[in-house]
This record gives sequence, C-alpha cells and structure tokens, in this order.
Amino acid sequence: MKKIFLFTVLMTVGVALAAAPKVSKACSKANGEQACSESLIALAEQGKSGDTAAIELYGQTLSAIRKNKKFMKPVMVKVDTLMWESCKKKEKQLCLDACIARSDSSFAREDAPDSAACAANPQKLMAKKMNVSTPSPMQLLMDSLSVDAFWASPFAVASNWRFAVGDSVIPSLDSAVTFLTGNDPADFIYARRKFHLCDAYGDSLNAKLDSLEAPVRCPVIGRITDPRDNKTYRVERFGEKIWMIDNIDFDIQDSSACYDGDSLNCEKYGRLYTFGAASLACPEGFHAATDEEFDALSAVDVADFSVTVQFGGYFNQNGICALAGEGTYFWTTTEEDASRGFVRNLFSDATNLDKASVDKRFGLSVRCIQE
Repeated sequence: MKKIFLFTVLMTVGVALAAAPKVSKACSKANGEQACSESLIALAEQGKSGDTAAIELYGQTLSAIRKNKKFMKPVMVKVDTLMWESCKKKEKQLCLDACIARSDSSFAREDAPDSAACAANPQKLMAKKMNVSTPSPMQLLMDSLSVDAFWASPFAVASNWRFAVGDSVIPSLDSAVTFLTGNDPADFIYARRKFHLCDAYGDSLNAKLDSLEAPVRCPVIGRITDPRDNKTYRVERFGEKIWMIDNIDFDIQDSSACYDGDSLNCEKYGRLYTFGAASLACPEGFHAATDEEFDALSAVDVADFSVTVQFGGYFNQNGICALAGEGTYFWTTTEEDASRGFVRNLFSDATNLDKASVDKRFGLSVRCIQE
C-alpha cells in the first residue's frame, strides 16, 4: 500500500514538474533570437496583466539571454562625427592663425583648443566617420519591454518586476526618491508612478523620504473583509475618510450585474449597480460615496484615487454593456432629480475625475466609505 502511495506521489510531482513553465530553449541557441524574442514579448504581456508567474519566468528568461554571447554582442555602427586633429606641416601656420584669431566658428565650440594648446599643436576640426559600439537588438528589446511592463502592470506587482529585472532597467531607490520629491503630487501620471515605486521599494522608500523630511509619503493600503460573502477589499485613507480602493462586488439580485454577464468581469471590475442598488451595496459600517465626499477629495487624493480605478464600463437601461477597459462611472448617493443621479467618471486616457448625471437605471460601479 505504501509503495502504491509513494508511486502516486512521485507521479503527481513528476506531472507538476513537467507542467511547470520553462525558459524557451531558443534563448540558449545562437540561431534562436526570433523565437526567444517572441517568448519574451509574450511573457511581458502576461506580466502586464498581473501574472506573477509570468514575471518570474520573464526574469529567468532575461538571465538565459544574458548568457547567450551571440544575442548580447554589441553592434558596431559608423557614425558621422567632428574631431580635432593636428594640422599637417604645410597648413600649421594657417591653423595657428585661425586659432589665435578665433574667427572661425569651430573655435566657439566648448571642446575647441585654447591659444596655448594651438601654439603647441595647431589643430583643426575635421568631419570623420567612427565605429561606435551600440547595444545589441536583443538588449534594446529587453530594456524596452522591461520598462514598459513595469509601468503598465498593476502597481501591486511592481516589486515582482524589480526582483525579476533589477535596477539596471527599473529606477533605483535614489532615482525613485528624486522623482517623488521633484514632481507635482497632484499630477495623475506622477500618482501612477508613485504607486509603482512605493510597491517596488516598500518601507525602504518611506524611510529614505523620512530621512530627507520630504512632504510626500507612500500610500498606506489596508484590507477589510465583507462578512456577507467574505470577499476582501483594499482600503486607503483620503483626508479624514477610509475609502475602499476596489469596486464593491456584492450581488444584489435584479439590480446589479457583472459586465456582459461574465462572473470573471465581476472579479476584475466589481459589480455594476443601478442607482437604487448602489445605496445597498456596501457592507455594514460602510456606505456608498456621496457627491459631497467626492468633492472633498483634494487634488492629490483625486490623483491617488485615479490610480486605483478599474475601468469596468457600464450597462444602460436596456442591459447593454459598454466601455470596459476604457472608462468607468461611480455612483454617488446624491440625486439630481427623480430620474437621474450624480456620478464621477474617469477614462483611461484622461487626467480628470469628472462629474456628470446619469439615468438611474444604468449600472455603474460603487466605491464604499467607512462610516
């Protein structure tokens, strides 16, 4: 019986190991650059969606590529340049006169020899072609993919990219501090980068900011569990209020739905609620945000809030869904009139959290605030 059990365990482990993702064999072959590049691009795309296993494998693939001398060999290219050269014997006097007079525009250059240098060795500026070493196409691809994937992926996996890629591509801790202390914290792009850098460096970044007495700090993100269905949501303090920074996903029958009726969209974006259901969506101790509470957000709070937005789209009065991945609308509990309620909306290419009014029959996202 024990032998059978052991055999079963070994078979299970063997299957698991066989199924584990591996670095493409093409990345170790001299002629495998195309296939290896395609594998790296695919892993970067998976990693941008938040797949931490793909990010880990991406890092392993980079290590394999760096060991492949053919892939990493620099490319020599000819470039046009200007260089100071010693004048030939028959033209030395002309060169010396030009240097002393300094009437030729070439002597206005910062690298031009001074009069003393000219007297010792008359020179003139010459156009030349030089061989310059440039990074290999694979190196350029790796750097470009890594930077793009780091900034484009969810901020909650930023640290995974740092460990997979390293500081050669991802900004160093000192660079992160310089960025955070030298830009406008109310800027939407700044806020998005701040979240990535804070997740990548964690407490060490805050400690560095504290040592400099910088006014900026990394966001403090907590978690709460909805006792009604045990789903967990992230929370962050904006001003005096604790906000959920995930869209609520509590099922209210007949008045809420997943985008396109797909439960996976509820997991990704939260549920969409009618105006009436929005006030019932939040767990005890929380309530759906009011118009006044959105208005009370500072410019920095709004920028931070924008980073947390999942672009979950909406459904209209006929149940037709639109704009997932492109835009989002948040109900407030404040009415405009009997048929319309006030909302806040944000689009993926926008830099403002705008206010509008929407038909109460529409299904929109909801953010909850602690009482």
